[in-house]
Amino acid sequence: DTATATCLVWATKLGTFDRTQRIARRTELKARLLRSDNVPIYNKGIDFSVDGTFVITRWTDVNGYARYEFYTVPDGAGAGSRTILSEWTGDDGYLAVSKTATLTVQPAQPYIWVMPKTGAAGSVVNLYGYFRRLPDMVKQEGKTLSVKVDGTWVADVVTGSGLQAGVARYLYNTTGLAVGAHTQTFEWAGDLFVDAGSGSASLTITP
Repeated sequence: DTATATCLVWATKLGTFDRTQRIARRTELKARLLRSDNVPIYNKGIDFSVDGTFVITRWTDVNGYARYEFYTVPDGAGAGSRTILSEWTGDDGYLAVSKTATLTVQPAQPYIWVMPKTGAAGSVVNLYGYFRRLPDMVKQEGKTLSVKVDGTWVADVVTGSGLQAGVARYLYNTTGLAVGAHTQTFEWAGDLFVDAGSGSASLTITP
């Protein structure tokens, strides 16, 4: 005699995980694939995309987790919320499923180095600041830095490009500045891509 065996496809569900990270730093993309009765599904490819851009496919482990630990947050549109899409496309045994999570992006951290300077009273001193971001030390072009001496604003200068990428210079006339030790500071107010910060160094005036 014969009979019919009806093979059913399992419904599936995904667990996803929100993330918070700075531009240029790494975070983990992670999802968990389960049957509808909460049994983990092993060795299935989960596609990860961020804001519509495909990142990578990672395979689930015995507990149903797919992980990518090396996602470096790109500049994109700067700080704000981005969508992480985790997607299983399905096969003969398990239905397709997708789910989103939120990547909260923060600006990169600034690195501003200022060169110590010494000049005679009444001379013109070339103040020099160098602006990069952390951790990849990318030079910051076209950024406006405020130059201050002993906390008093002197000028706004814009970092250069090309061979002068990330460099801010200002010719400072020391007339009226007392002989001795002073402090020069280059300040960055911050934007969607790099947080506010500053760098300082000595400015020594000689007779």
